[in-house]
Amino acid sequence: MKRSAFSYYIKSIFNLLRQVHNPFSLLNLGLADARAGKTLVQLKSGERFYLGSLLDLWVVKETVLDRQYEAASLALQPDWVVVDVGAAMGDYTVWAARQVPQGRVVALEPFPESVRLLERNLLENQITNVIVLPAAVTGKSGAAGLTLVGTSLVQHSTALEGGNTTVASLSLADLFEAAGITRCDYLKMDCEGAEYDILFSASLETLRRFPRICLEVHDGITQYSHKDLADFLRGRGFHTRLTPNPVHADLALLYAWREEVTS
Repeated sequence: MKRSAFSYYIKSIFNLLRQVHNPFSLLNLGLADARAGKTLVQLKSGERFYLGSLLDLWVVKETVLDRQYEAASLALQPDWVVVDVGAAMGDYTVWAARQVPQGRVVALEPFPESVRLLERNLLENQITNVIVLPAAVTGKSGAAGLTLVGTSLVQHSTALEGGNTTVASLSLADLFEAAGITRCDYLKMDCEGAEYDILFSASLETLRRFPRICLEVHDGITQYSHKDLADFLRGRGFHTRLTPNPVHADLALLYAWREEVTS
């Protein structure tokens, strides 16, 4: 953890409390069954999320209030098709769907309890331009072992050994047909270390179908690091930009874009 972590947490907590319409509801997040997703948190920006844990709330803060993916890359355009890999409870999906009212979002999430909460949050926010695919994205289509980590819905991973449940999986190449889309303008990924297998396994032809990629990179989960991934993408015609995590040295947001599109 970085030295600046304490001041970051204090500032973030005060900002979060100021931007939650019903701050007393947050007390329930430390008491309720994390997987139940029974606590409704209403943001002053208009979004409403059923959450199950304080970690879920922190993810919403980073994604919706801090708009971390936009800060690390660029603003979404109203008619874009966005693919959300690792949608979890739908924090980014809901936010992105509001940014692309004339476009659509494809949300991929493999864990059934997360999918149910994702769909509930879409309904709560009256989001209608989202396609939900109950599947993981991995190096190849078929099935994958998913390792459940903790009680939060945002840390499960197909990259860890000893997966304790089996889920359906899609490759980047196959998700187009599965979702019924012909293009992806922006690919967002947060898949707890699986990003290496997903991207390293993709052909150059497939990668060219994703002109903009913004992902959270996780060092220390696999043998690879964000440097390996950045080198790989640059070798396939992408520019890259890294935004370090303000707290954790093993996390960062990596934005990659191809030469033919603006950054």
